[in-house]
Amino acid sequence: MLMVITFFLSMILAFASFFMGKKARLFSIASAWLMAILVGIYIYMTFGGGYHGGIVSQYNFQIAPSIGISFTTGVTGFTGALIALSAVIILVSLMVVEKDSENSIYGLILSTEVGLFGLLISRNFLFFYIFWEVVLIPMYFLIIRFGGAKRDRVGLKFFVYTHIGSVFILLAFFTLYNYYYLSTGEFTLDMGTLMNTAFITGHIPVFWRDFMLFGFLIGFLVKLPSFPVHSWLPDTYQTAPYPGTIILAGGLSLMGGYGLFGILLPASGIFSSTLLYFLAFLGILSLVYFSFVAMFQKDIKRMMAFASAAAMGFVTISFAVGILEHSYTQVLELSGGMFQIIAHGFIMALIFASLYYIRRNTGSEMTYGLGGIYREAPLLSSFMLAGLFASLGLPGLAGFIGEFSIVVGVYQGITWWIFFIILGMIVTASYHVWVAQRALYGPYNEHLGHIRDINRKEFATLCGLLVLIFVLGVFPNLLDGLLTAYVGGLI
Repeated sequence: MLMVITFFLSMILAFASFFMGKKARLFSIASAWLMAILVGIYIYMTFGGGYHGGIVSQYNFQIAPSIGISFTTGVTGFTGALIALSAVIILVSLMVVEKDSENSIYGLILSTEVGLFGLLISRNFLFFYIFWEVVLIPMYFLIIRFGGAKRDRVGLKFFVYTHIGSVFILLAFFTLYNYYYLSTGEFTLDMGTLMNTAFITGHIPVFWRDFMLFGFLIGFLVKLPSFPVHSWLPDTYQTAPYPGTIILAGGLSLMGGYGLFGILLPASGIFSSTLLYFLAFLGILSLVYFSFVAMFQKDIKRMMAFASAAAMGFVTISFAVGILEHSYTQVLELSGGMFQIIAHGFIMALIFASLYYIRRNTGSEMTYGLGGIYREAPLLSSFMLAGLFASLGLPGLAGFIGEFSIVVGVYQGITWWIFFIILGMIVTASYHVWVAQRALYGPYNEHLGHIRDINRKEFATLCGLLVLIFVLGVFPNLLDGLLTAYVGGLI
């Protein structure tokens, strides 16, 4: 019940922030802190005493039961972790808003939190879809109102791509809705009822079953994003204001990952081995292709956009191969993929927040426009370096845990394909180290003049993220215990 109260409170605070005037910044940051604290209390109360899988903390409010509409909520160990990630992502994005920005930006950012909370707790497909779209709309306005060059064109491209994916999701669950009525004479939009392997394989014709799967996969893979439905990615990340980029990297990729592991995984029996191998191929292709493209980018923001997409390739690989296998490595692969989603969100928040401060203090985010800034801003450079090391998977940091679990786990299932994953990891390490060496260290670019380092508030923001990344890297079972229990409850 506490999570439902927190959700409705976030809705009220997001709406109120549009009318706060000059106090909007303080009000919004205080609201985000309150949400983060409430989510932390909820996670501790719900999972602190042990979690053994399944859905907990359920709530059901009937709206139109005759046609299957109800506000039904429920949380698993996986969605609980994603809710916590969402709260942190929104808080960090508010901290990097330009102080002279229009006040409406704060309301738009808090509105994305409402959508993320709503879709993660919803167990009714109608409300899931509504909140899925709630995230899209404020993101679109963040881009076209506060973005950089060509923001109208880029915003429209982002909206069209992601909305088309959303429409396919809508068609997918309407297919389930229709065939459940034809089979039982009852209307329902309950996720647990509809995403049931026995129902789907026993009552839905093969063509419509494949259509339903295609709809869900297109909608979720667009959000990750995965090759080949990624072309909205580079321009959107580069054009969006830094708060929007943080939400894109942490929030939208979270949505795609939740779709795979939170919605499709419980009905994993409907996947054919051919489709799973194809998804594994897409994941490997995304990892390798995006890594090579990132290596040739001169703009660090654009480079890290492709790095983010490459990291999410691991998620697709773990999902597909984890379902294919039925050995002791299955839990390792699947929990590793979910761990990767959460670690990726924290790491990208640290990198893009650090890059925002670099851009603000130096006027440049180009690799060749910087150079040796450690001399003038050692603290900021150190946080950026830590983010880059976490992104390339350095042991001791959160990025290592998910990637290591996936690589070790999937070897049995894909054998020699593992060499392509290793190639992607080598290329990833190469351009991360190169950009650190060229932009942060070496001879100082005197054309930058004197630049200032971060202040105490900025230090606290970056330090908080780094502590989370370090703690999850050294004590992964704080999170992995929830994820393995969730997977164990399904398989």
